[in-house]
Amino acid sequence: MFKKNYWNIPNTVEFVAFTTKAIIIVPGLLFGIQFWWLYVIALISSLSLVWSSTEKSLPTLILFNIVWSILALCAIAKHWL
Repeated sequence: MFKKNYWNIPNTVEFVAFTTKAIIIVPGLLFGIQFWWLYVIALISSLSLVWSSTEKSLPTLILFNIVWSILALCAIAKHWL
């Protein structure tokens, strides 16, 4: 992870996606704070992570990120409805 050749496109997409999820989950669980606009970033990064998981052949992450994308869409819809 600390070598430059590790940071190819799929690994960078993974890092951004999981960091975004952590930024959503930690304040929500610990402090009850929710930033709805982060779900837009999470939706984009999760859909990108589906692509990244197909590149790395990780079917469990594909399913997880499809579910996360649905949850992000629900959170965005909840905010606007």
